[in-house]
Amino acid sequence: METARQPGSLRRIVARTWPWLVGLSILFAIASRVPLDAFRSAISRGPHLALALVDLAVVAVTLCSDSLSTWIGLVACGLRRPLSKVFAVRGATYVLFLINYALGQGGFGFYLRRSGATTPQAVGATLFLIGTNLATLLVVTTAALAVQRPAPAPELWWPLLGCDAALAIYLAVTALAPGALARRALLAPLFAAGLRGHLVAMLGRLPHTAVIVVGIWLALRTWGIAVPFGAGVTLTPVIVIASVLPIAPAGLGTTQAALVYLFSSYAAGATDDARAAAVLAFAIVHFVYSVAASLVVGFACVPIARRAGVLAEPGSEAPAA
Repeated sequence: METARQPGSLRRIVARTWPWLVGLSILFAIASRVPLDAFRSAISRGPHLALALVDLAVVAVTLCSDSLSTWIGLVACGLRRPLSKVFAVRGATYVLFLINYALGQGGFGFYLRRSGATTPQAVGATLFLIGTNLATLLVVTTAALAVQRPAPAPELWWPLLGCDAALAIYLAVTALAPGALARRALLAPLFAAGLRGHLVAMLGRLPHTAVIVVGIWLALRTWGIAVPFGAGVTLTPVIVIASVLPIAPAGLGTTQAALVYLFSSYAAGATDDARAAAVLAFAIVHFVYSVAASLVVGFACVPIARRAGVLAEPGSEAPAA
């Protein structure tokens, strides 16, 4: 019996640890390419208190904008919920986002299930929220790159255009609503929203996207990396997309790699390696402070969500989602 449990236990251990191993491997690969002395110097000289306060303020404002955008998205797909409860639950799921972006969204889907939606409705609405969030980031990035001259990262055009083409196909399918897809319960919220609902949700997501974009730019400037506002608005949506890739917890590794790749040219330093070390130092410290801020905000919202009756009490049996 003991040996029969070992393979299952091993699989669970691997499932829990491999995202961290992937993220740390990416981080180690970046760190191995920068001079250690320059990295240590950048860490020690950085304005830690100022960055920590900025990150905390950005996370708090992000929660407000995220809750409003989520509420608009729910209305667009026909699942209206009280804004106050959306705020409480969205804040509580910030703890889950630190493990994985999809897990945080899944936690919100669990709330929808508890609050009366069927399982297909909850899953479909969660997919709708994720999709319109990513679609907004794509559109904002494409528009910013198109108007920024000179383009700060022209090599982004081809992957962006490929993603935009996929988005256009998806919206066309949504508008046509072919019966074979529209009749599936899991996809029903997407087709119920229709093209108009998707556009409404994406417009409603703009304030949240703006807060995240400006927040990353402000954090960079606080650390002393002189990124012009135009370049920041153009490139930071790419950082956000990298942070939500479901291959590492909270974007560990992928976010730091994207920051070093896109913003090293704006850092102070005599060589390319020194500038990369400065941005890597910022990226790691910013990650730590953002995680700490998300934990503070997330745990502060858990009792609010419980008092609102949208989270299971400790020891109570939660209904299956």
